[in-house]
Amino acid sequence: MGLRNRIFRHKVTGKLSYMPAGRYGNFLNSIKKLVNYVKHNYPKYYCAHLTLTVAENISEVHFKNLHRVTQFINQRLKRAGAEFKYVACKELQERGAIHYHILCIYNKPYVFPSSDEIALSWKLGFVKITAPKVRMKLYKIAKYIGKYIGKGHEYEALESLKSFTASQIKQIYKLSPSRLLDIIAKFGKEQAEEFKCTYRKVFEIIKFDPFPVTRKLVKEYPREWDYVGIEEVPF
Repeated sequence: MGLRNRIFRHKVTGKLSYMPAGRYGNFLNSIKKLVNYVKHNYPKYYCAHLTLTVAENISEVHFKNLHRVTQFINQRLKRAGAEFKYVACKELQERGAIHYHILCIYNKPYVFPSSDEIALSWKLGFVKITAPKVRMKLYKIAKYIGKYIGKGHEYEALESLKSFTASQIKQIYKLSPSRLLDIIAKFGKEQAEEFKCTYRKVFEIIKFDPFPVTRKLVKEYPREWDYVGIEEVPF
């Protein structure tokens, strides 16, 4: 068992780049989408870090309990005219208990529910709320949540168990910041959010009844890196 890195070689310089694969890579991609979304949709953002603990040494907690908490927060903020996005990860402590850590980012002050209110929704134990330093860059704030699972080892060690979850965010926000800015400048944010994309191709989805859905390529960025292979890094 080990971590996996995807290896890429720059077509001009020959420099190698190592990108995490597997669950840890998916976690970092979720952070990237979260950061891009917040930058383009929240004129001002606020952060809360939740720690959800369990009262007993429970080695596994069904994700429906975590979803109950995020749905409660979402409904509370929605009633207050606010929106929030989150990324949550699982921490397995040495004593065998499961904790969840949730980074919540929202766009209106003084609307976030208290720890006691969230605990009533959680039902399994205690809730602690702390605030990351907002003067940090947003990407660092988001990666801060990942320190609770080391450098990705625990993601793969959990094997078939789900190790993190995150808000649903439109595909276009998976682009690099420079490419995302380019697409929004050309098509506007509202239209861009309806596009589907890979990391260098952007497609418009066309639906004409009774014909099947088709994809129209609207932008293709040049390939700067060649894929080399997978590197296995043992724990």
